[in-house]
Order: sequence, then C-alpha cells, then structure tokens
Amino acid sequence: MIDPKNRRWVESLGQAFDDEPIIDEEARAAVRSLGINTTAWAAEVRKRVVAANEAERKERFDEARRLYQGDLETLNARKAEPVRSLIEQRAELRKLIARAPREMTASMHAHKFEEATEEELAEMIRSLRYLLRDDEEP
Repeated sequence: MIDPKNRRWVESLGQAFDDEPIIDEEARAAVRSLGINTTAWAAEVRKRVVAANEAERKERFDEARRLYQGDLETLNARKAEPVRSLIEQRAELRKLIARAPREMTASMHAHKFEEATEEELAEMIRSLRYLLRDDEEP
C-alpha cells in the first residue's frame, strides 16, 4: 500500500504530465507542490553535464595517447637506412619519389633535398619507404 504523502506526490506528478498545455504559474505551483527545488536541481544537472564532458574529454585524450603511442612504435620500428654517400642517397630518394603517387610528389618537391645533410636524407628515404610501404631491403 502506498502512503498518503507518496500518493499525493504521484498524483501531482500525473497532473503535471497530462496533455493539457500548462501556464507558467501552474507549472511553478506544480513544482512547489512536488517539493522540487529547481535551483538545486539545475545545479545538479549542470554538475552532471560538466562531469560527463570531462569524462568524454578524458576518454578522447586517452584514445589519442594510445593511438600516438602505437604510431610512435611503428615509426621507430622502421628499418634503418644503410650508410651511403650523398650522391647515392639523392639517387635513392629520386627513385622513391618517382614511385610516389602524384599528389604526394607535389609536396615532396618543395623540400630542398639537394641541400639536405646525410642524416636528413637518410630520414627522408626512411620515411618515404614507410609511406610507400616499401618492403625492399634498403
């Protein structure tokens, strides 16, 4: 059996949810009769929204960190380039550029690989091999 206080609360709630349009003053009266503190309720809703946003943001950042770590491990696992002269490295880089898709070569030609150091050329070759998914032994 439901106690009288809860019965009144349920009846008031039922009246508040009927299909009749409600006037602002009637809404205020219904909220007062239900004993709802709208200020406290709004503060609780805001607190929950902030907590949900923070949790979602943390999940996004955690996922980004996991993906970054995986990419970093993949990049670090690339094969090292053998020691070559600058002329041999430039020739190898030109050969790889020739195999690259057209949209990739436009941005690669912007790099002045003719002026690059041996270390920079080796990294360019290593990176380009990775991007081209080149399985050849260096």
